[in-house]
Amino acid sequence: MSVWIARPVMKLALAGMGSDRCEWAAAMHAEFVVAQEAGDGLSFAFGCLTTAWQELPRHAEGRLALARYICALGLILPVAALLLAGLWCGYPWVEPPYAGEIASFARMPTGMVPTVYAGNAAAMTGLATLLLLRIAGLILLAWFVVDADWARAGAMQRAGAAATITLTLFSAVAFSDLTCVVLPLLAVGVEFLSIPMLQRWHQEGDAAEA
Repeated sequence: MSVWIARPVMKLALAGMGSDRCEWAAAMHAEFVVAQEAGDGLSFAFGCLTTAWQELPRHAEGRLALARYICALGLILPVAALLLAGLWCGYPWVEPPYAGEIASFARMPTGMVPTVYAGNAAAMTGLATLLLLRIAGLILLAWFVVDADWARAGAMQRAGAAATITLTLFSAVAFSDLTCVVLPLLAVGVEFLSIPMLQRWHQEGDAAEA
């Protein structure tokens, strides 16, 4: 079991070393093979990971990697968790206790509550599925950002924006209060503000190295 954990941990450690430390990374990998044969692979891998992450802020590639992880773990995944929590708590088809605060913050009218009734109950399954797909897309987007796969990240952003627009339009038809689309729109805003800036920073770093 420890072998299956040690290998990805070691891979993560080597990924944080940077291209200018390739010889050091190769030596670490060779020592890891020896430690793994001796049964100490997991502890050695975690030691290498600690060393690699301590080195990250000291070189340009490491700082870019840290920025990607901060964007994914500090922005994208929390927004996905917020959407999932909202869906779990009944959002956006019943009146949750925080709906008034959200609407007040967004300066949206709250005179009518988006409750479920016979006329719009049929839309719940489709909207819930669409929101779950949106959450899954955010998780994939976080992975692509960490991997610096900007082409796929851009495609996922466009798909997410299309899903949010669709969710907004159908919610406007099905419910009388658009409070339910504030969080998905927030997700789109986070994506389109943070990821292009991060991508531009990467491109500038690549140009400087060239």
